[in-house]
Amino acid sequence: MYITDVIINFKMPNPISNEDVVAISHINHITNEIHNLTDDLYEDLMDRDHENAKVTAKKISSVMHDLIKSMSDEI
Repeated sequence: MYITDVIINFKMPNPISNEDVVAISHINHITNEIHNLTDDLYEDLMDRDHENAKVTAKKISSVMHDLIKSMSDEI
């Protein structure tokens, strides 16, 4: 038996619900946005572009604020 046979014949005991798929998609979107913004901030700081760094840091802060608020709203 080959590993491909195992993978092809593997059945998930608990398939992922549509609700979880939406949540995973949202999590990926948010974390990708944060990652991109922190990359931008790194570049701004390395370039000593303090004005752009401030703008980018404010965007990061806004994304984090929205994330914290959305988690607080769910409780």
